[in-house]
Amino acid sequence: MPRKAGSFGERVSSDFGIGDIVKWKKLGKPAHVGMIYEIIDVNMGGRQLKKAIIFSFRDTRNYEILALELKLVSKAK
Repeated sequence: MPRKAGSFGERVSSDFGIGDIVKWKKLGKPAHVGMIYEIIDVNMGGRQLKKAIIFSFRDTRNYEILALELKLVSKAK
């Protein structure tokens, strides 16, 4: 069965938009909550991936996180 070409995480990233509040967690560390301000395609290992650039409310830094790692907290109005 042929697969549809596209970025890894394309379907998941379509659930998110600019201004959405999301959370993510790294193993052994406290969870972050932040706001998405850009969704980008990046090429890693010869594969297109969807990432979100997020402003963290916890430490006021910007993070580039795979879309698959994010959980929606609140949609932008």
